[in-house]
Amino acid sequence: MDLRLSIRLEAILKEGWEMIRKHRDDIFSAWLDKCVELEDKQHAAAHPLRLAVDVFSSQWLDPMNDIDEWLASFRREWEKRNGELSPNQFTSILSMMENAVHEAIQSDGVVEFRVHQAVQYVFSKLLESVNASGCPEFDFEQFLSQIVSSKQLPIAWIAQLARTADGGFIVAKWHGSAADALTEEPMYGETIFALCERILSCIDASGTRLIPLPWGGDLLLVCAEGEDRLVTPFLLHTLEQFHAARKAAIRTKEQQLWKDAVLLFDQWIMRAKSLNEAIEYISTGFVAYLPFERCALFAYSSTHESGFGLYGYQLDNHDIKSIHEHIDSLPFIKQYIQRLQLLGRQMTNVPPIYVRHAAQGLPMKYVKQFQLESIVIAPIYAPSENRLIGAAILDCGPKTSFQLSNDLYTAVMKFGQSAGEILAKCSGGRSDLVQPTPHLSPREIEVLKLVAEGASTYEAAKRLHLSEYTVRDYVSAILQKMNAKNRTEAIVKAIRDGII
Repeated sequence: MDLRLSIRLEAILKEGWEMIRKHRDDIFSAWLDKCVELEDKQHAAAHPLRLAVDVFSSQWLDPMNDIDEWLASFRREWEKRNGELSPNQFTSILSMMENAVHEAIQSDGVVEFRVHQAVQYVFSKLLESVNASGCPEFDFEQFLSQIVSSKQLPIAWIAQLARTADGGFIVAKWHGSAADALTEEPMYGETIFALCERILSCIDASGTRLIPLPWGGDLLLVCAEGEDRLVTPFLLHTLEQFHAARKAAIRTKEQQLWKDAVLLFDQWIMRAKSLNEAIEYISTGFVAYLPFERCALFAYSSTHESGFGLYGYQLDNHDIKSIHEHIDSLPFIKQYIQRLQLLGRQMTNVPPIYVRHAAQGLPMKYVKQFQLESIVIAPIYAPSENRLIGAAILDCGPKTSFQLSNDLYTAVMKFGQSAGEILAKCSGGRSDLVQPTPHLSPREIEVLKLVAEGASTYEAAKRLHLSEYTVRDYVSAILQKMNAKNRTEAIVKAIRDGII
């Protein structure tokens, strides 16, 4: 299985669009109210907004099956109605519409961050698509049609051929002005030669040559008229240029994908107000915005040269937190850390580690316990502090193997940097993350809150209807669990880690 970042990002786009479609009546009403408001004020944006609402109305019933085609369809409709708007006006109109969508679905009780983020992502891609108006579209069929339509080339038509089940050839699509006799019924031949003979028998073959031209996974049949000596080399050169331009466009799109994923992930984890929240958001974010199914987050202590579990998402959290290993038991990770240390302060990007078979790098007890096959180890690294904080171990579920695409590899590395920075910020300047704070009972948290508010033992006992001796026992237990020397230190740690 080849993992691609586009899979997860397309799922987020579809989630956002389905949410918009689900609440379309309320959204449409909100947009119309905005139009009326702007018209009453004779605002310049009133007419463009009405046209933009018409564009969306034409798309309501369209599911987002093919993302690229859906965006292209939206762009074409937009250009028809709003073709003269500047990029700044595009942005203003779409932002106005997006704000109304958020308000409408929130009024319907939808408050989840991920849902609103998915809606935001839909509008960001629409804006990106509209602003890309005028850029070349690398559609192969459109490209062939443009070649045929050129008046300067002696090409009558180009046919795209397809293989049949019996190994023969059939014309799948014609480009150009093929004779009616050729297009009335399917053109088939057991071989390329037989197909060419049949085609020539249906047309005036004088001065006509049929040139079979294989290109990538396609097989083309070019009908050249008159002097065709330069047709084949010209077509080969043109196809080569098209191929190079399309590859460059694909690379650009891949780069945009990992940037989109990093932006969504950063928005997700930046909400953290405590170390515990940061740990949870990072673990869930690796799965929410990348095509993985499970994430185990670990901290690394350079002082003790060991790692310990912080959080498991889609895994047994208790099992992950109980893991504590010295790096001597993880030879390939030890070698990796040693290589990083040799680089010193020269590190900016710390690449992830892809392990095709987990049994070749991890202790067998964990491979069997969690049924690991292929894994990715994403270093949690804070570039601003030149510090390795830990790692996230990611996979696609029990006994599932996979390979990484280039865009996903880059995204994993950037996620690790973002996670490192937020953990460095939430760790309060500590050189190593400490083991997660032991669980406090609800009563212990109540006692700690009262102590933090300045209540004495007597006052806390009175408010909780307990004896002073019982409150003192609770305070002693809290200090012990939190490894704090006194009440003040316990309060500081509790506030920092989001316990109170």
